[in-house]
Amino acid sequence: MELIRISDRKMKIMLTPTDMHHFELNADSFGEDSIQMHRAFRLLLEEVKRRTGFEADDHRISVQYFPSREGGCEMFISNVSSNSADDEESGSCPLEKGKALQLRRQSHNSFHRECAYRFFSLSDLLAVCCRLLKNGYIGSSSAHRDEKDCYYLILNVLSPSPFSIPEDLQFIVEYGSIENAAALKLYLLEHGSMICNENAVHQLGSLNA
Repeated sequence: MELIRISDRKMKIMLTPTDMHHFELNADSFGEDSIQMHRAFRLLLEEVKRRTGFEADDHRISVQYFPSREGGCEMFISNVSSNSADDEESGSCPLEKGKALQLRRQSHNSFHRECAYRFFSLSDLLAVCCRLLKNGYIGSSSAHRDEKDCYYLILNVLSPSPFSIPEDLQFIVEYGSIENAAALKLYLLEHGSMICNENAVHQLGSLNA
């Protein structure tokens, strides 16, 4: 099991098929509001808390679930406030009455891809990170600077195709330009310096909130 803490309210969890068996999670029945599902999530959340200190209540979480062809999965867990104002601010939907988990199962036909952007000012980078944070961005991210004082943001996202950019990232071209992620990473190895190695959206977006 691999854990990445995105923020105080969000956690990324990657489970192997062995992990799924250990926590008694079944890909076919995932999302059922059942006693077995609550038990499985309690086991999982207890282990997450033990390893990272991240606390979540299985009656107050929203889960995005991405099954893998190999039998494992990737999921994003978010704490959901019972306060409607907090829900609106965080981009989460209020819990339906009688529902314990908000579960959004994604298709097998989702592709990981890296999206890279260049900005000519730090203020543009911060503004983009702030908007992504408010929109509930939960993928990994890193920020960089080069010798010419240009700034770069690299995002790891899930896309419906390996060549398309998710709609919720389309606004970024208002602030900067799209770069080839593979070429940019090679360029930054020689000419760049790191601003944030991970979780850049949360760290930099909070500065501009």
